Amino acid sequence: MFYSAFIMGFIGSLHCVGMCGPIAMMLPADTSKRWKFILGRVLYNGGRVLTYGVLGLFVGFIGESTGYFISQKSLSIILGALILFGVFLPKSWQNKLSLNPQIFRFTNFIKSSLSALFKKHSLVTQFTFGLLNGFLPCGLVYAALSGAFLTERVIDGMFFMLFFGFGTLPMMLGISLGATWFRKTFALKLPKLIPITYSILAIWLIIRGFNAVYPHIIKQNIDLSNIPFCH
Repeated sequence: MFYSAFIMGFIGSLHCVGMCGPIAMMLPADTSKRWKFILGRVLYNGGRVLTYGVLGLFVGFIGESTGYFISQKSLSIILGALILFGVFLPKSWQNKLSLNPQIFRFTNFIKSSLSALFKKHSLVTQFTFGLLNGFLPCGLVYAALSGAFLTERVIDGMFFMLFFGFGTLPMMLGISLGATWFRKTFALKLPKLIPITYSILAIWLIIRGFNAVYPHIIKQNIDLSNIPFCH
């Protein structure tokens, strides 16, 4: 279960290079000493991963609480189908979708807070920047949270999102350290992998659901014993 979260984060981070790369490269930093610069970037990414873990803890709690009266097996199939629907939804329709007003206000608050932090260069500021950055709207994070929700356990939801965050570290740490060749090499090519990432997650959720609902049917055609579904 957790290895799939790591892989999703790693592949998804390729898209982040194009989308969040400019922000990561423009982070405030203390450049007086090299070790302070590196530590600041590590703290930024650590704060971002920590936020993912907190979100996973919260979502895992909801999943565990609702597991008593909602079939998580069927919900896994529904979530997978919805993600696939979003992947193939025409862009003209996607552009018409808007954020909930409350979410929009929260997003503006996060963005204004980030703007204020650009004026400061302390290590605490960079860690705080990472914490806030983790709350910014991101389709990939939402998809990962759906996987955390379906773990049906608070602690598993947290670890699912932590492993997802760890998966994003190689690319995001590299770009935040100023590896501009990351952007030049991947920014235009690898965002095309995001629909594939979403599709793999969706198919995984659907298979997990069907494996739990109809295990005797599924196993006649394919061995899914290694695909866990938490109860």
